[in-house]
Amino acid sequence: MPRRHPWLAAAVLLALIPVAPPPSAQDDPASLVRAYWAERDADARAALARRLASHADYRPSRLREWLHGGVPFETLAPGSSTITVDAGAGDTARVTLVLPDGYRRDRAWPLVYALHPSGEPADTWAGQVQRMLGVRARDFVIASPEYRQNYVAAKPPFVAEHAAILDAVARIVHVDANRVYAFGYSRGGFAAWYVTLFFADRFAGAVSLAAGFDVAPGPDGFWRQLVPNVAHVPVLNAWGGEDPLVIRDLAEKPAGTFAESNRWFEQAVRGMGLPITNIEVVGGVHNQLAPPGEAIVGILNRRRAVDPPRVGHVFRHLHQASSYWIEGVTWVGDSWGEPWPPREAARPGESDAAALARTLEPLLGRLTGVRQGQALRVTRRHIGDIVIWFGERSVKWDEPVSIECDGKLVYSGKLAQDVELPLARAKATMDFERLCFAGIRVSASGETSVVTAASMPDPAWRR
Repeated sequence: MPRRHPWLAAAVLLALIPVAPPPSAQDDPASLVRAYWAERDADARAALARRLASHADYRPSRLREWLHGGVPFETLAPGSSTITVDAGAGDTARVTLVLPDGYRRDRAWPLVYALHPSGEPADTWAGQVQRMLGVRARDFVIASPEYRQNYVAAKPPFVAEHAAILDAVARIVHVDANRVYAFGYSRGGFAAWYVTLFFADRFAGAVSLAAGFDVAPGPDGFWRQLVPNVAHVPVLNAWGGEDPLVIRDLAEKPAGTFAESNRWFEQAVRGMGLPITNIEVVGGVHNQLAPPGEAIVGILNRRRAVDPPRVGHVFRHLHQASSYWIEGVTWVGDSWGEPWPPREAARPGESDAAALARTLEPLLGRLTGVRQGQALRVTRRHIGDIVIWFGERSVKWDEPVSIECDGKLVYSGKLAQDVELPLARAKATMDFERLCFAGIRVSASGETSVVTAASMPDPAWRR
């Protein structure tokens, strides 16, 4: 009887196992993106990214198109429906979705984030917004959530409620991340200001009707810390000239009617160079404000600023620490939490709101950045580690880049484009328009490291 060799049997079995084909320049890019989205193994995802990069038609500018063509979205019927999504800290939120006739999953749709007034359910407000848009409603998806937060001084739990809702919607509906608009009335108008201030880099524009700025503008100056956050986001702020509702200041004391407060704000922001359009509707009252149609259309025609050379952002929580190409990863020092810190004693002639503003202002986080050619300068307050992101056209990739952080040179050298990084980042954020081809992480002490798909931190709002 012939002797059997175990190694021979193993060789025969190996010969019967099909071998995966080598990367091909003719792979369909959309199919590779779908495979990347479905793949759980990190090594396999990296291999798929390399296959995309080896495609004969690959260029960084094509990746956006391939993502839109390849990421799988559900087939959804036009009309209204309600979904329940994770809103953070174990809470959920109900969101009414209105999909226009002709909705298709294979194209990106502008999104109106409709924020309802007090006493009006989200589904009713979604219908109101649809009617306000008229024939233009056929061009937009409307998402109207039930929500809690509409004010900088929102109570705990301190979660990124609105960012979580927007993320959940973008995983169901094919959203054009460059055309997302906040649209609110009364309580929802304050919420429109809130989301635009603290998540500015997610919005192309905002419409706030029959409301007012996030925190009552006044001599205490606290509002001046926040309003520059919308430097790259056009905001329409419209109110009724006879609106009698009373707004309260930071100390919860009356600070005039909505009409009076908005008139004061209109005067105060003049000369600040911000894209804020203030419109007083003569004779308008709170519950019967005729929306300024032409001005609304102007906002809804805008596209998001993706990679502005100058950015500045002031915020209360780490989950709000994102400003276009700078993103906070860790918090350092004291913070404005709950309970509030002991209030500074009022100075002679100083209001309670002004004393409170002096107490709270040092607890706000801050990120600023300037990019001039190949040189970047960044400052931070209450933020330790940051990531500096580089898009396709942020810098000249064949020339060295220098990064100065808090007055200290922390990086100097050339950057390499990493094809897997924009894929991983797009999957984490569902933003296919602001693709990041390189990232440099700067620690609290100024040490730097190159960000890869494996080392990429979660988006700020998830932390």
